Amino acid sequence: MKFSVCNISIEIGFWFVAIIALMLTLFPETQAFYCFAFCIIHEFGHLFAMLLTGRKISALQFGCFGVKIYTHKDYVPSLKEAFIAAGGPAMNLIAASVLFILGKSDLAVINLALAFFNLLPVSALDGGHILSALFPDSKSAKTLSIILCSLMLVSGLIIAVYSKKNFTLLIVSLYLLTGIADKK
Repeated sequence: MKFSVCNISIEIGFWFVAIIALMLTLFPETQAFYCFAFCIIHEFGHLFAMLLTGRKISALQFGCFGVKIYTHKDYVPSLKEAFIAAGGPAMNLIAASVLFILGKSDLAVINLALAFFNLLPVSALDGGHILSALFPDSKSAKTLSIILCSLMLVSGLIIAVYSKKNFTLLIVSLYLLTGIADKK
């Protein structure tokens, strides 16, 4: 489904709706839906940071991996780029604080985990974007990303083998390694 709001093209993909429906069907008693909702809140943190810095948003695409934000191809200074990248984790930290105050510590922990995970200095994550915005000529960012993702991959394999059912870290690390390989 496609529509526009304030000259911003918004596309809600089939897989976005399908994944939400699948999560609600398969895991109605777990925190999976909240995790997905907090990922959306995270992306709105980036949107808010973009608006604060004057960045022009051209499109929002809701897909199988959450929300993708497209902007006009104008130049953005490094500090603004770092601020925008930090907007998502900052929103998760704010949400965690509010949830702790409301006594919803289990939901607050999900937000803390999302914030700290996204702050890892891996090129596909916000921490990697912050690192590359602040140190644009650094060649070690990709190496650091590969090392961290490799450690996550090994940890994911160990967890998968010993738990015989938890493949989450393994899948996430493979996804992040694929993102590193796609970057030139």
